[in-house]
Amino acid sequence: MDWRMRPVTRKWFLVGHVVTSVGWIGAELAVLVCSVVAVTGFDTATTRSAHVMAGLLASALYFPASLLALATGVVLGLGTKWKLVRHRWVLVKLLATLALFGGGNLLVVPSFVAHGEAAARGETIGASAVAGTGAMSVGLTLLLLATLISYFKPQLRQRS
Repeated sequence: MDWRMRPVTRKWFLVGHVVTSVGWIGAELAVLVCSVVAVTGFDTATTRSAHVMAGLLASALYFPASLLALATGVVLGLGTKWKLVRHRWVLVKLLATLALFGGGNLLVVPSFVAHGEAAARGETIGASAVAGTGAMSVGLTLLLLATLISYFKPQLRQRS
């Protein structure tokens, strides 16, 4: 059975998906900027403030934006002609989104939260903050690539 949602419903889910996906990119970018400031800051007050802000932004924005982007994407995949695994570009996007959702929420965001809490207590944050900055950079790059894939819809053909 090939279930498809009605055009009006699809449009609303598409708007929700675009808004939450852009929100997820914004959350990644905001945390990344704070993290870069924290890692490269020269004075203690700026560095600590940036760590605290990165932790707050990561904890408040990342999970809801990533969950809503993932959920609306899955609904759109199931309810439109694209489906979830019929086209390789949709599958690539889904796998990248699942990896970012899991890795970001289980590994990266908790480290930002921990660094922010440590900075708020006045503790010095070590070199582990650099790894978070790198992870956020990779996450932002993958989200931007997923956006390009959505727009250009490449065939992603295998060579024979």
